[in-house]
Amino acid sequence: MKLAVENHKDWRSTELVAIMKVINSEWVGVTLDFGNSLALLENSMDVANQLLPYLVTTHVKDMALEEYKDGFLMSEVPLGTGIVDLKKIFTMCRTKNPTVNFNLEMITRDPLEIPCLRSDYWATFNEIRGSALASTLRMVREKKLEQPLPRVAQLPLDERLEVEEKNIIQSISYSDQNLQAG
Repeated sequence: MKLAVENHKDWRSTELVAIMKVINSEWVGVTLDFGNSLALLENSMDVANQLLPYLVTTHVKDMALEEYKDGFLMSEVPLGTGIVDLKKIFTMCRTKNPTVNFNLEMITRDPLEIPCLRSDYWATFNEIRGSALASTLRMVREKKLEQPLPRVAQLPLDERLEVEEKNIIQSISYSDQNLQAG
């Protein structure tokens, strides 16, 4: 059995690579999450390129972004409706590991606040360049959805569950038609 550590919202990809190099085990690798690292001002494609040598499994998701006063909001959206280049990352993953499992992670919730313009956001970061912030904020502005990010917290539970099911079905349909995730 292999252990797969996810690139979550706590380590940048370079830090996770450093950990994988120290561990240096065929039994320990990564769960490549297609969207989490946006919260750390990382581009999904760059993260995929860095983590592919350690690929064990995936968390497939698509993301949408929106500006707010302290930075940007980040939200999971149905596959094919966000900014992640799903087809390219799927191809990269299959090239590295033809038997890789693609696991949908469709979280239906209100957007997460990424307060990258507040000083306390930077408390644990030592080596992020200003260009990462500029690049991310430019992407937020250039790739924003025409409509506001989805919000569901105000909905009764049964309606939230309906939205969740609709998002999952839409994502599976997109995957079947466009990604041959089989």
